[in-house]
Amino acid sequence: MKIVVDPGHSGPVEPGACAGGVRECDVVLSIAKLLAEQLDEQGHDVLLTRNGEINTDALDFRAGLANANQADLFVSIHANSAANPAAHGTEVYHYPESEQGQRLAGLIQSRLVAELKTANRGVKEANFQVLRETDCPAVLVEVAFISNEADRQLLTAYACQLGAASAIAAGIEKYFAG
Repeated sequence: MKIVVDPGHSGPVEPGACAGGVRECDVVLSIAKLLAEQLDEQGHDVLLTRNGEINTDALDFRAGLANANQADLFVSIHANSAANPAAHGTEVYHYPESEQGQRLAGLIQSRLVAELKTANRGVKEANFQVLRETDCPAVLVEVAFISNEADRQLLTAYACQLGAASAIAAGIEKYFAG
């Protein structure tokens, strides 16, 4: 299957959420690269929307890459943030009325929460551009809160990054298995 993995944000132009000296764009890129390796080893054709920092904050190219390559799935990886540093946990978004997106989000959510032992914030609907404009089933994964100290430690630890990638890959495999 052809899967587009989208490490959210871009780096210097739009680093995403930042807390405790950690940039969202960096941790999600690490997780995305680990996920791409695992999916490739499982025999999938994997495309990353970025392999490093890019000088744009545009979003349209992300869904455009998936659509141009007739991807079977689109997975955007993010780290959440909130004004309240007590906010923590994992949540996965899908586009409203996308039954396949909802199914994929549920499978990934359950695997991530089990693997990382994070609070289950549930599967949610959102009208995010990367979900709305992608022709295939698409999800946006908020692995954990960069604004929460304990979650931030998870996001920056290699073992947890690898665990997150493995959990997302397991959810994808279960999705394709039916």
